[in-house]
Amino acid sequence: MHTRAAVALGLENRPVVGLFGMLVTVALGLNLIFLTHSFLGIPEWTGFRFAMERSVPEVVGYLFAAWAAGLALYLAIAHRQVVLAGWSAVFAVLLADDYFMLHERMAKVVSANVTIPYPYGQPVGEIVWLAFIGTVLLTAVAVGYRFAAPEWRAASRVLTVLLALLVLCGVGIDAVHGFTTNRGVWHVVLSALEDGGEVLMLAVVVTFLYGLAFCGHRSTPETLTRRRVTAPS
Repeated sequence: MHTRAAVALGLENRPVVGLFGMLVTVALGLNLIFLTHSFLGIPEWTGFRFAMERSVPEVVGYLFAAWAAGLALYLAIAHRQVVLAGWSAVFAVLLADDYFMLHERMAKVVSANVTIPYPYGQPVGEIVWLAFIGTVLLTAVAVGYRFAAPEWRAASRVLTVLLALLVLCGVGIDAVHGFTTNRGVWHVVLSALEDGGEVLMLAVVVTFLYGLAFCGHRSTPETLTRRRVTAPS
């Protein structure tokens, strides 16, 4: 795999490719099971629903976020890089926010104190809360980035792109989802894109951090700007 994205993620390394394949298979498999459950009633058990707290996909997402936070913390300690501690905090807060449903609870506080017409109060409140938390965390990452070594700056840029895609699923699509009814085809499709997309992107984050921690992978500025790497003849 010699595309720029593959090289940046460390997918030229066999163990990284293996982990990537397994985690992405889990993420896509959960999405497929959710779709067959929603449209065909197979399987009948409701524990595979995305839009349900403490369901199988939710727990898998918790595990992926915990692994990401743990790997980033390990890297921060091993390489003495503050920016990696910042990234560990980002994924730890994502885990806590999901597990304790902080964005939903704080959205109710925001909508109760600010006049927002129904039904926009909840989604707007969630966006305000997540924007506040995101600003605090990314400011900490930016400060660490300023003092980071070049290879960890490059790694942070990769993580920033992955986080942006994660936010697109978890916040952007969630905001659109908040304006729809909780049933019908669109509800199922948006749930798959939102929650399924979050699990998939967390799988990619874990793969990338694993490559950094245990496989000697390092993203470099050259890796991030080169369009294609030519295999040696």
